[in-house]
Amino acid sequence: MCNGLEKIYERNKDTGAIRSRKPMDYGNETIEGSIDDVMDKVIHPLRGRIRAEALDELWAANKVNHKGHWYIRLTDVVNIMGDYDDLYENESRS
Repeated sequence: MCNGLEKIYERNKDTGAIRSRKPMDYGNETIEGSIDDVMDKVIHPLRGRIRAEALDELWAANKVNHKGHWYIRLTDVVNIMGDYDDLYENESRS
């Protein structure tokens, strides 16, 4: 039986490149369908979930009411969406 450390080495007849694989991994798994199908099944739902999570965090942030409108500080938005330190370093260089 395989102990998980075994590797099988194969040479590609066309290119001469050697690749290693684990036993029972044939490397022939493919995504069926066109790029539009893949986008609809994988990317768009992921994009929607990320957007929903970001909006939840923005809604939970401290807000300021000014003339009946709710506002969030830009620094809070940057902290929610990404690393503020990276943004500050990039701005200070320019």
